[in-house]
Amino acid sequence: MKVFNCVCEFGHRFEGWFDSVESLDEQIKAHLVACPYCDTTNVKRVPTASYVLASRDKAKTEMSDRELEAEIRSKVYSAARTLLKDSENVGERFAEEARAVHQGKAPQRRIHGRCTVEEAEELLDEGIGVLPLPEGVVHENN
Repeated sequence: MKVFNCVCEFGHRFEGWFDSVESLDEQIKAHLVACPYCDTTNVKRVPTASYVLASRDKAKTEMSDRELEAEIRSKVYSAARTLLKDSENVGERFAEEARAVHQGKAPQRRIHGRCTVEEAEELLDEGIGVLPLPEGVVHENN
């Protein structure tokens, strides 16, 4: 297997493991390669020094479950904080404010706040995109 660098239309860089450059190019053309960050299939291969992972190097790349969980948690929190940047905290009024923004009754802007699971499901059913964030991501200064 060879590792190739790819980038999506939104600038997310990621690696892909493929049998060959031809295989990668075919899969990109067929929209079978998706960005792991935003799921778009509009990706392209970028110049890279491809390499093959030798079996003796495998032990160096293996992570414990705890290390992997910590790395994923760190990336999720980082992505969530990026989403929160420059957004308005509407607190407990989140569901009603999200509806008002969606219906054009309130100014278009990024908001965050709190709502129940039932309220979030109702918003999704109404076509209003919401994204639950892990506890501890939102702070009073966000």
